[in-house]
Amino acid sequence: MVSVSLLQRLERDGAGAERADFTDDSAILDSILANLQLILNSRKGCCETRPDFGLSDFNATADYRSSFLSIARDVERQMRAFEPRLRNVSVQPVEDKTRPLEFIFHVSGELAHDDRTIRVSFDSVLNSDGRMRFSG
Repeated sequence: MVSVSLLQRLERDGAGAERADFTDDSAILDSILANLQLILNSRKGCCETRPDFGLSDFNATADYRSSFLSIARDVERQMRAFEPRLRNVSVQPVEDKTRPLEFIFHVSGELAHDDRTIRVSFDSVLNSDGRMRFSG
């Protein structure tokens, strides 16, 4: 059964909080997005025990715009490796000429929950400051 992260459950129990429904679809998706926020805003090499954790430094590339597809592949690899609650993840770059300082990626995948599969999708946006955020 899929749920929020172990650390979130421990924090709730340690704080003496009332039992929340941590198996609710929206609570699980919020937990996944919080984990992805941590993963995708970490840089490769930041974790000594997992050198593959974190995104590559895209600012070090000579032609930032031409690396759009390789950034999408790196984002997808990180999601597949470090967010086990998502299955069949696909990350597609989205060209938006009205937002030239942002890279937008459409993420789709599946969440196995209560003997059913829930399709999830959201956009991941790499801002000009190199930070990743999520929308819709």
